[in-house]
Amino acid sequence: MVRLNISQLNINTVDSTFQALEKISPMQRRRLSFIAKLALNNAIQSLENNKVDYIVWVSQYGDEHKTLKILADVLQDETPSPTQFSTSVHNAVAGLYSILCEDSTPSTSLAGSWNAGLIEAYAWLKTINKANAKALIVYYDEPLPKLYTEQQDFDVIAMSAICSLNDENFLLNLAEMSAETNAAIEAQQFYTFWQNANETKLFAWQKC
Repeated sequence: MVRLNISQLNINTVDSTFQALEKISPMQRRRLSFIAKLALNNAIQSLENNKVDYIVWVSQYGDEHKTLKILADVLQDETPSPTQFSTSVHNAVAGLYSILCEDSTPSTSLAGSWNAGLIEAYAWLKTINKANAKALIVYYDEPLPKLYTEQQDFDVIAMSAICSLNDENFLLNLAEMSAETNAAIEAQQFYTFWQNANETKLFAWQKC
């Protein structure tokens, strides 16, 4: 069982604006891909007036559109852009956040789902020897380019929350988790579940 206190749950979708990114210079903002903007905006919003000790960045696909562009350049015997390459790796968003926001908070980047992020945050909080420690989870994903045969229908999404072990209000039952759920749909379902005050249990999630 994973038991956590979850607060500052925040979600950004395709129609969201990027007001939180105003602290980043316009030149740097223009270089960010859409999914990077969405994830960074979400994280900055959650950390407004809050401080955490650890950040979990988690995405099923990462910035695959940028990776595909690099592969296309290689096939055309063109030298891939070093900037494109450095910002296409799975931990690129974590690095961009650290640099652009001048935040040296320890972090990790996972290829997975919202539930995977919850488990990672819980494991870190249980092993760190610090009272009142907090972890930020930032999940973000967008559909794969049309070229790929593995197509999952979902809308681009970024979602974040701050977790701690104090005053637990959430339980994740690992025995009831399903590996078949689309990661983006799972995140959207969690947000809807969390916002619904009348719903106390859904799938492996339970409010307490």
